[in-house]
Amino acid sequence: MTRIAAAALACIMTTACGADGPSAHATAATELPATFPNGDVRLAFALDLPPGPGPFPAVVFGHGSGKMTRHDLAWLAGQWTRLGFAVLRFDKRGVGESTGTFVFVGTKDSEEVFPQLAGDVAAGVRFLRTRPEIDPKKIGIAGWSQAGWILPLAAREIGAVSFMALFSGPVCTVGEEMYFSDLAENTTRPLAEVYPLMPAFKGPHGYDPVPVLQTLQTPALWLLGTDDRSIPIDTTLTNLKALAAAGHPFEWKTYAGLGHGLSPQIWGDVGAWAQRFK
Repeated sequence: MTRIAAAALACIMTTACGADGPSAHATAATELPATFPNGDVRLAFALDLPPGPGPFPAVVFGHGSGKMTRHDLAWLAGQWTRLGFAVLRFDKRGVGESTGTFVFVGTKDSEEVFPQLAGDVAAGVRFLRTRPEIDPKKIGIAGWSQAGWILPLAAREIGAVSFMALFSGPVCTVGEEMYFSDLAENTTRPLAEVYPLMPAFKGPHGYDPVPVLQTLQTPALWLLGTDDRSIPIDTTLTNLKALAAAGHPFEWKTYAGLGHGLSPQIWGDVGAWAQRFK
């Protein structure tokens, strides 16, 4: 899980560095209360707005597995404001200026901790719905890596988000991801040799996103690099194809030669897809 966090942060910075000009930067955060609540937890945030008059469509960010702050997500926010979306980014619970407890999640606690993190994203959506700058009927959720497990839970809790955008998001159990990562990450082993080993996994599975995704009719896009060594893309695609065949409005884009961090080339596809939600 910590390896996914490092890769997710690297991909955020890599993607940001591919942007050109000031339009790719997030605007200065508006002056708002310092935090929004989720129960007893207070989450420190920034709200970035695109140019022009509101109310704006918006995106709430979920986090990867690392100790991510709102400042780490500023460049990624700039990509979305460039597309015309406001962005709510916040310090992960227990990190930066947010209260609560930070947890490196594994199979044993994933079914307990992921709903808590999803609740933070859901609280961000509810907060945005109170803001005059934001169109309350046009709020989506997006995130990298571990957020692929968290965002579907948030969508189920909220019940009515416009969309989900999942960058290198796993559609497999936590145990399957960890097993695959142990086999593939930080090695030069061909992935064609790794995938045939996946059926041998007999360990604990932990959280499984598929039953949650089976309850959703939220339009969603997955961005996946076929050379990802952190999450099993073949397993993820198998599950996504089954969900789409069952009538769920799920789409995906795969990128040959790209790893967990993806690259700036994905933003053309993200922008084209996201226009329908503005």
